[in-house]
Amino acid sequence: MSDDLTFTVQRPPAYGELTDLLPGLFWVRLPMPTVPNHVNCWLLDNGTGWTQVDCGFNTDDTFEMWDKLWRGLLRSRPLQNLTLTHAHLDHAGLAAFFVKEAKCTVRMPLAEWLSAWKLWHEREEAPDEHFAAFMKRNGASADEAAQVIAAQRKPTYLGLRPPREFTRIRDGDTIAMGKRDWRVITAGGHSAEHALFFCESDRILIAGDQVLSHMTPSVIAPSAQPEANPMQDYLESLTRLEALPADTLVLPSHGLPFRGLHVRLAQLREHHLARLDDVASAITGKVSAFALAQEVFPRVLYANPRQAFGESLAHLNMLASQGRLTRDVDADGAISFAPV
Repeated sequence: MSDDLTFTVQRPPAYGELTDLLPGLFWVRLPMPTVPNHVNCWLLDNGTGWTQVDCGFNTDDTFEMWDKLWRGLLRSRPLQNLTLTHAHLDHAGLAAFFVKEAKCTVRMPLAEWLSAWKLWHEREEAPDEHFAAFMKRNGASADEAAQVIAAQRKPTYLGLRPPREFTRIRDGDTIAMGKRDWRVITAGGHSAEHALFFCESDRILIAGDQVLSHMTPSVIAPSAQPEANPMQDYLESLTRLEALPADTLVLPSHGLPFRGLHVRLAQLREHHLARLDDVASAITGKVSAFALAQEVFPRVLYANPRQAFGESLAHLNMLASQGRLTRDVDADGAISFAPV
């Protein structure tokens, strides 16, 4: 799929390097101890200081790389603003450190700030009683739910406490980053209110996780919103992004910068629609989200149940919203889906 895209670089820079990508815009690629194995952050030259987009995991490697940069190449001017695309820990895990050390301001959407606090309050919890009840309502037996919970370990890479103050950004806002103006575009599906940033004059899109070059962003129905339809939110975001110029330079949070935005949007849509068709055709009778997760993500279900279970439920909720499945809740609150 990525063969149809035009990449502006053929191989990524070394971790922790300050890479001059465009005038006044720099790339820092950081390692991650998970899959994917890296995250891209961006530094924009304000003249009097810097704006940084995203900051990476709270790990020793990430800390040491940023420390080296801010004590070395970047030391002559301060970090003035940290702008976050969304609250996931590979993007915002070190935010509080930068606020404390650099006294910088933070910009992010409200729903992402609230999500960051939810993640912090749950930072020491693997899936718990609420998640077990969520699985049981969606088809897991008591023994199956207990086995999934027992397989979990305490999270290893915890984010710091989120910043207590922030500047809210909304869809349609124009903000200054570097010596360019950027329009804020917020989108659902991957996270609650994911922010992308589009520079119209230079046709650059800082895309976060919403549009990736080599991967398909995860789309998960969370246990806090079991009836949510994040797949519809995500597909609608692809349609909105098609209004941007086809030759836009896309800066994704994972993978390489590329041109071919409309091609990639079509690929992502095709992937999700094909997966929805696959799920719909495989369901011949009553099925639960847990049963689907067992079939589609048998190993991931125990390694990362929030993802396996959440993605399964996202597909089922989307198919029900399209009228391709029925969704039934029995007297005990058990949820099942069936062909129409």
